[in-house]
Amino acid sequence: MDRQTLDMEGARHGEISAASLQLGDDTIAIRRIATMCVESMEFAPWDMPRNRQSQRLHATLCVANLFFALAALAWWGLMPNKPSSTVALFIAGVLLLLGIFLGIRAAMIAAKIRRREPYYRLTIGTSDARQIPIVDDNRDVLIKIRDIVRHKMDTGDTETVGEFDLNLDIVDLKLPKAAQPAARSPARPELAPGSDDPEILFDADEEEAVAAAQLKSAS
Repeated sequence: MDRQTLDMEGARHGEISAASLQLGDDTIAIRRIATMCVESMEFAPWDMPRNRQSQRLHATLCVANLFFALAALAWWGLMPNKPSSTVALFIAGVLLLLGIFLGIRAAMIAAKIRRREPYYRLTIGTSDARQIPIVDDNRDVLIKIRDIVRHKMDTGDTETVGEFDLNLDIVDLKLPKAAQPAARSPARPELAPGSDDPEILFDADEEEAVAAAQLKSAS
């Protein structure tokens, strides 16, 4: 059976640049976005023309097999003593089993066609009356994309860029330097137990000067 995917309902991957949003073949300027709305939707993944045609074919063959099975049973009942009645009984049994199988198959296809699956849609409306949907079965990912775009709209931020792939539930952003965590300063050496002042380290020149002064005072 053929199955629809969420890609048929809207965009699934895109790129957020400095001043625009790329969704498939559509490019939206951030400053032209007018509305954003996250809504819950439903779609029928198996409701496709080929599946509906297959369901009708199975149902038609089921009815035809049951009809000829009843005709063969009638022949067997009306002429029980003829050799052909045994053949008619065998044919009726085969057609009856085949008709039941086709009927069960038609019912299963019909149940799949009627099945509905939930998903979420982030609809972005622009000032030129376009509406471009981004769809996913994870609402949190769509909320994250909406908040990023809203932040760029409100602050005029051009440094936050990145891309997203909803097939993998990935939103990969490159944050501006101001938003990145600052590097930690190196830890200071701990004081020795019982000492009040940190240890003073002398370089080589200072050590030579101290040694010369001691020799001069001794002479």
